[in-house]
Amino acid sequence: MRVPYYYSTNPSDPDVYHWHDDCPTGKQIPSWNKAYGKPAGYRECKDCVKLG
Repeated sequence: MRVPYYYSTNPSDPDVYHWHDDCPTGKQIPSWNKAYGKPAGYRECKDCVKLG
């Protein structure tokens, strides 16, 4: 299911944004590193696209 865009603020994580609630990569983002939005320069998560 589509959810609001979110991404990780951890500098060691890839510069991707997520939008699917079942994304395995997105589920690994700890709550303290999770931010909402679609930052400029970030690409769409490939896992979210597959789940799309």
